[in-house]
Amino acid sequence: MVGRSISGERLNYPAARTVDVQDTVAGVSFPDPYRWLEEDSGETEAWQAAQNSLTDAFVEEWPHLTALRAVVDRCVADGTGSPNWMIEPAPRFAGDRWFRLDRLPEPDYPERAVLVASAAPDGPGTVLYDPNGDGTRSIAWFAPSPDGRLVVLGVCEDGSELGEIWLLDAETGDRLPDRIPHRTMGPMVVPQWLPDSSGFFYTAGDLSSESFTFRPYFHQVGGEPATEPEPVDVPPAATVQVAADGKHAIMTAVWPLPQYVCELPRRTWRPFVQGLDASVAGVIDGDRYVAVTNHGAPRGRIVAIPFDAPAPSDPATWQELVPESGRVLGQVRLIGDRLVVTGSVDAEARAWVFDRDGHELEEVPLPGRGALPLDVMPNAALTPDGHPDEFVFVFSTPISSPGLYRYRPGSGRVDTLRAPRVHLPGATVTLRWARSADGTGVPYHLVRPGGADATEPLPTLITAYGGGRVAWPAQFPGPVAAFVAAGGALVISHQRGGSDLGSDWADAGRLKNKQNSYDDLYAIAEHLIATGTTAPDRLAVTGWSNGGIMAGAAFTQRPELWAAVVAQCPILDLVGTHRHAYPRFAVMAEFGDLDDADDVSRLATMSAYQLVEQGVAYPALYVHAGNADVACPPALVRKFVARLQATTGTTAPVLLRGWDRAGHGIATSRSDGVTHATHWLAFLMRLLGMKPSSPATG
Repeated sequence: MVGRSISGERLNYPAARTVDVQDTVAGVSFPDPYRWLEEDSGETEAWQAAQNSLTDAFVEEWPHLTALRAVVDRCVADGTGSPNWMIEPAPRFAGDRWFRLDRLPEPDYPERAVLVASAAPDGPGTVLYDPNGDGTRSIAWFAPSPDGRLVVLGVCEDGSELGEIWLLDAETGDRLPDRIPHRTMGPMVVPQWLPDSSGFFYTAGDLSSESFTFRPYFHQVGGEPATEPEPVDVPPAATVQVAADGKHAIMTAVWPLPQYVCELPRRTWRPFVQGLDASVAGVIDGDRYVAVTNHGAPRGRIVAIPFDAPAPSDPATWQELVPESGRVLGQVRLIGDRLVVTGSVDAEARAWVFDRDGHELEEVPLPGRGALPLDVMPNAALTPDGHPDEFVFVFSTPISSPGLYRYRPGSGRVDTLRAPRVHLPGATVTLRWARSADGTGVPYHLVRPGGADATEPLPTLITAYGGGRVAWPAQFPGPVAAFVAAGGALVISHQRGGSDLGSDWADAGRLKNKQNSYDDLYAIAEHLIATGTTAPDRLAVTGWSNGGIMAGAAFTQRPELWAAVVAQCPILDLVGTHRHAYPRFAVMAEFGDLDDADDVSRLATMSAYQLVEQGVAYPALYVHAGNADVACPPALVRKFVARLQATTGTTAPVLLRGWDRAGHGIATSRSDGVTHATHWLAFLMRLLGMKPSSPATG
């Protein structure tokens, strides 16, 4: 077994001076001795460069780095090395063609996905835009016009998720002269076209230091850029859905609630469903809105809300089509004259077909126990007029990479359009349950490598997210498959804070209940140790974004549980987010009110920067940060690393790698993503005494 340090000697960390500064938030003060590292100064840049050199030296002296990179490259197949392989989009139909982001067949994977139009969902097609060779640009999202003649797409540069909005001719690939001055952020708010393809709604806005505000705008093709957003009062971010018949549009808050409706083409908005602490996310079906809601049903029920209802905000007036049951309902699609509903049972994906009155017709025979892509936004489920009567979807399992599939309702058979390209031979997946501190049963999936000795504790990596009301499904782990191929066990945690078991499961791990999410993680770790799956000197945890915050909390709250922790794109000073627009928005939504003294004090009990103590034997740590990350800026990472490196009590390595041309992972090039993943996996596998081995491909 491997201990918590390599040589037993403390690394020679770059020096970091301290300052006499207090961070006072809502009247509560905390020492902030490394505040200067939030500044983008020459001194900060030199300190970060020294950290990068130290980290690179530690990783690159491991003799298996080149071999590991080759394995990671195979594991990500036609995807990227970023954590966002989980939201690989399915092809989209428009006109008489299918549009998709493609990375082309191996071995000629391009750095960045290209936009392709083809006659079939997967097959030979025409490249409309290839960002490779066009500087450092990449495509974050795309939306073809209903007639298939135009495509609007988000184009990011230098790894940042803040993107320009481009308009292309879908026949020639030429960029139209329309110039839209606003910026969008990532694939969360994909534009919605009018059915006649004359214009589209898009969401963009302001990310200044004072505010985080995204508003919906409308652009007329060939017209002047919009100078003002749509004249409605919505929360900090909203998106628009447009009916395929062109009669109505819905304006929906990011945490889905259809707050306004308008009759097209007038675009005169009026209140629809407002004032509810609930999610209502669905599709426009003629003169009604058909949606999955958690109102009175934490696992979801399907309702219909007429647009002419006298009191649409009163749930008592809604028509219930499908009542709540043991399954968790996620998204509803209108395909032909049927409703296709995706969801899960015990954190494993399912899909069902209903008629428009809510009568269940069949369950879709999905190709295994795994995951559908995360349809975070309600407009992800929209299908344009003329869409074939078929459900085209991406699906993966923890031991096989995403494949592309088609289901024609009533056929009873799923067609494979593109088979998974990576498999973990002999690996097994089991659903297990741990008992959290308050007695709650917490599910997790355990992936054991092929040929593992059941009597010996395995090097084990827990992957988790646990927040944002977003499920962390039983999906293919992308680059982390290299860890399983090398003989490690992988755990997919479904702790509270995510919506894996419904909205009440999510709310039980948010805001004042946030500590439950972390206690669930610790219960899973303890269960793995108690059952002999692993041991504390063989156990590691990693998370990205909200999961990176979790990794920082786990590192400081329960250091004795871990041999190593990897925090990817984290926020490690929750209190300090009051100075940064997007982090403040995220913390206020998930963790607590930065204007409330009691909440600020509670945040400090989960904030890694405030929790660092002298004399504690902390485990090994690797922090991945993107220098262009707007969501989780490196300023809130650097301070924590400096403070931790200055402590006494541990000789385990504490490493930080800040990557140029990298943001939150969505706009990262393929080779950069592979490099980033290889880097932290090499750190982890070196500590755990592992050597790379290749999975099966093809």
